[in-house]
Amino acid sequence: MSNYDIQPMPTMTINSDEQIRAYINPTRMTILSYLAKEKQSVSMIAQLLKVHPANLTHHFKVLEKVGLIKLVEKRETGKNLEKLYRAAAFQFIVDAENETTNKQVLGLIILRDNLNASIQALKSQTKEKDVLAVIKTVRIDQQKLSRFATRLLDLANEFGKSSSNKGEVYSLNASIYPTEAVDIPGQEISIRVDGD
Repeated sequence: MSNYDIQPMPTMTINSDEQIRAYINPTRMTILSYLAKEKQSVSMIAQLLKVHPANLTHHFKVLEKVGLIKLVEKRETGKNLEKLYRAAAFQFIVDAENETTNKQVLGLIILRDNLNASIQALKSQTKEKDVLAVIKTVRIDQQKLSRFATRLLDLANEFGKSSSNKGEVYSLNASIYPTEAVDIPGQEISIRVDGD
């Protein structure tokens, strides 16, 4: 029908809150990696990811709205109009330095959005999967905070290296932030749900 294909830019700097929040999402990052290689439709990507196209429609709308993907072709496929998209760039660089938003707040907003996306995905799954959720109030000296973060990342990397194509894919969503919670030693909320 119509074809206005584009060649993605080599790199694109993302510096608005809206773009960063759209980009920092595992599903959308995966979509962008496929669309950097070639133009594809929602249905084509859904087939690659083995999900229903309805699960991806929102992600495509978010990416298009903030300019990270572009509509490049429309095709008549009998009853339907197939829309093909392409990534705006081969590589995206996050640079929040020019933004007026508090960077600490932006980090937590990104984590919140990631959790919300995971909650919606879990609601639509038919097979139960393991989930571990922990909220723990601790007192950490500012000088030890960096060491804590390094150890947490090392632990995630240690287990990530042993990953194989078997098993489920899990995300680790970790944050440490100042809180108004009462400083009670050992205060913890821990929820573990084991899938059947």
